[in-house]
Amino acid sequence: MGRSLPCIPMGCSACCRETTMPLTKAEAAKLARRTGMAVDKFSYANDLGVLTLLNDETTRACVFLLTDSAETTAEGVCSVYDARPKGCQTYPYVLSEDDTAILDEGCPHKDQFPPPSDDDAATLLNLEERILSESQDG
Repeated sequence: MGRSLPCIPMGCSACCRETTMPLTKAEAAKLARRTGMAVDKFSYANDLGVLTLLNDETTRACVFLLTDSAETTAEGVCSVYDARPKGCQTYPYVLSEDDTAILDEGCPHKDQFPPPSDDDAATLLNLEERILSESQDG
């Protein structure tokens, strides 16, 4: 998944808007250390018990996105880019309902990315398994 991201030079932050990005416990701990924030200040447990990034109430964007706008097309910069969760790193590759790696339809630049590889699929499946396992462990 090492690739040049077409969204970064354009300041696109669409993927960070109204996100439902899951986190592993290790990722949450890393973000807490990096930011000095308590885990419950940037995440919540969803209905399945999966830790999920919070969105800012005003901008409707990930709490770590530096932006003043709620517009989907507004620019934004990730304040934790070097420590961002694996799901953010792999985006716009996501899993479909049948666990196939696909390019997310919500990405305005999806046509500028190569099709997902078998490695992308394996990474996403392993991440999903880890997240779901942690949610069941409580």
